[in-house]
Amino acid sequence: MRIDPLWCTFVNDSRLVPPRVAFAIGRATGSAVQRNRLRRRLREILRRHELPPGLYLFGANARACERTFEELDHTVGRLLVSVRSRTGEPSTP
Repeated sequence: MRIDPLWCTFVNDSRLVPPRVAFAIGRATGSAVQRNRLRRRLREILRRHELPPGLYLFGANARACERTFEELDHTVGRLLVSVRSRTGEPSTP
């Protein structure tokens, strides 16, 4: 699933509680400082959302570094709605 500037790959596995999350944020996204700041923001955003069990890989392009925390939170929320629709879980965050 992709919602510019973020994307998420998800593997449904009900045995994985808590869910496993990884990040794919390459050098093209920005400097090491920008990539680490983005990763920290995404980690905090994901802590605020309830994730269905499974494996997650989140990635971003360079435009993600320009987004505010609130904009990233909104985009992640939309990605998770897509994930929940594929797993059959309710869409409430």
